[in-house]
Amino acid sequence: MEYNSITAIDIGTTKIATIVAKYSKSGSIDILGHSVVPCKGLSKGNVVDVEKTSEGINQSISILKQYYNLNIKSAFLGITGSHVNFEDRWDKLDSVAKSGVITREDIIKNPLKNAEQNIENKSILHTIPIGYSVDGAEEILNPIGMHSSNLSVKTHLISASPSAVTKLIQSANDANIQSDGLILEPLASSHSVINENEKNDGVLMVDIGGGTTDLMFFKNKRVEYTAVIPVGGFHFTNDIASTYKIDSREAEDIKIKFGSATTNIKNNTVQEIEMKSKLSPEPISVPRNELIRLTRERAQELVKLIKIKTKQIDFENNPQYKIILTGGTSNLNGLSELIARNITTNVRIGSPKIGLNNLVKFKNIPDELKNPRFSTVLGMVLWAIGGILNETSDSSFEPEKIQKNDPYSYSFSIQKRFLMNILKKYYNNIKKISQQIINNIIKGDQQ
Repeated sequence: MEYNSITAIDIGTTKIATIVAKYSKSGSIDILGHSVVPCKGLSKGNVVDVEKTSEGINQSISILKQYYNLNIKSAFLGITGSHVNFEDRWDKLDSVAKSGVITREDIIKNPLKNAEQNIENKSILHTIPIGYSVDGAEEILNPIGMHSSNLSVKTHLISASPSAVTKLIQSANDANIQSDGLILEPLASSHSVINENEKNDGVLMVDIGGGTTDLMFFKNKRVEYTAVIPVGGFHFTNDIASTYKIDSREAEDIKIKFGSATTNIKNNTVQEIEMKSKLSPEPISVPRNELIRLTRERAQELVKLIKIKTKQIDFENNPQYKIILTGGTSNLNGLSELIARNITTNVRIGSPKIGLNNLVKFKNIPDELKNPRFSTVLGMVLWAIGGILNETSDSSFEPEKIQKNDPYSYSFSIQKRFLMNILKKYYNNIKKISQQIINNIIKGDQQ
């Protein structure tokens, strides 16, 4: 499928962000229009009200029509939430090495391509290849050029609840938008904020959205771990709104301007904060240190949950691993400092980068989009373009890069095991042929 333009819609718990972009053969990506509107139909990343979600999408699309004269009929939709599942699995690739060696065409085969898109009550979102097995030898990163027809692929399988997928697509359809495909939001964000060196050395992206915090860990340029924590920026905002009985929009503004994850605060000249309480016609005054106690407690809870997840990727024993914070709440004052105290000092805030690689780049990113809260929607554009250019189901699987890699870029122990398997195979064949020759000679002598 070819696209003259790509529309990406990040449908989040607190906002809907839409970008329309066009790319040329020269590699330039031009942003034609963008919009951001509130979203009231989701909870913790899940669609709980189709009608309200559809209204938000329709409002976002209407802005693009009104201000940019863009008529949008279809879009890529972002998806996340506690219903998303992750697992690693092995699948055998059939009919490979027809030319005698494993080729690029062999390894881009999707082992689930011909399967139902609903496996064991799960809707498949992505199948990301993370390794290969040739003749039983595992941990092979690139099998191109090897002589074998026994090839299996290890994939990081990302699936979602069919009902959640149906509600999301229905919300878009009710706004007269067809789905070009679903993109897991942390996967999209990773395209926007992580560079190739970080993916190789070991990096955990922590995408703090409105309703969830999405984690994705890369090592050796492969996805090795993914998780979703059902706590996000909305919970910080809701703490403020419910405690002081104020409007959620005002609470969001106060969180951004005056909230902090630590007592080491910026703009500390402000000691009292005025708020418009729903219970009083007069503004109320709240000490800033009282507000910070609320946001700090929620931040400490979130960091503890992140730390629990990092134990599954052995963060403590790998000081070279890095954490990249992105998403709107990554801008909270002191959050990176809190992570540095509790998990690793190797932490930075990830803002959207300018392109997919040195060849495919954004021509223009408006200043208002150069913010971590737009990492996902910009990453969705990069993901979609990468997938189209590579003609694969996932742009994270980049066959042209694999083709350029050293076809023997795996450890010596794996090389040894692989060669031993080949020698054993040939030895058994030679032994069998030799035995047949000996039997024929004996049979001839007897005659």
